[in-house]
Amino acid sequence: PADKQVFVRDIPFVADPTPNEVNAFAACDDQGLPLMAISDDLLQVEAYISQFKANDEVFGTRKLDEYLKLLAQKGGFAHPPMGFVDPVQAVDGRKVNRQHQLFDEQVGFVLGHELGHHHLGHLGCTANRGGSRGVNPADLGRLLSRALPLFNQPNELAADVAGTKNVLSAGARRQNAYRLTENGGLLTMQFFANLDQLTPATIVFGFERSHPHPLIRMPVVQQTAAAWRMTGGMW
Repeated sequence: PADKQVFVRDIPFVADPTPNEVNAFAACDDQGLPLMAISDDLLQVEAYISQFKANDEVFGTRKLDEYLKLLAQKGGFAHPPMGFVDPVQAVDGRKVNRQHQLFDEQVGFVLGHELGHHHLGHLGCTANRGGSRGVNPADLGRLLSRALPLFNQPNELAADVAGTKNVLSAGARRQNAYRLTENGGLLTMQFFANLDQLTPATIVFGFERSHPHPLIRMPVVQQTAAAWRMTGGMW
């Protein structure tokens, strides 16, 4: 929202290279300045989800389900094997274009959610003082402990509302390009909800310990998007 932009304008977006860490978070650095972080492996998982979903939409394959089963078998993050996708299908222009749309929506929701934590005041370090001046990737694990409490369902659901509005507002400003929707966020949540069904006794990824279950979050996103459209994009 316009009245919050000044508080978050300079918050940096940091990539967390920690292996097998599938997470994103809002935090404060050692100087008490805000930052947002997303792990390389979460970006990679999102890239695979968008790639395989696009392949399924264009060619009628079941690659997303196959990748889901692969993660369940591995019990965590995994790369698909060589030749997992037909090489001709992989470079098809229709598929690549749709893949980019889905990936933008997925990452847009993740970043909109974490930005929401900041402009909703959930951390206390967002006070129009700019953002973190720089973070050593080795410190990100320690800074994660200063992020939101291990499980705070009201704050997480409030950030889902803000994240949905953020990604829809960003999409509405795209005049001659694909308009971002909430569907990327829903795609990610449905994927991990399905993964939970295959591995009910295992917490596979870090963010599952700090966020409500996807089946709780999805209706919040859907209802927020519907209300956003009914009000003409008003916050």
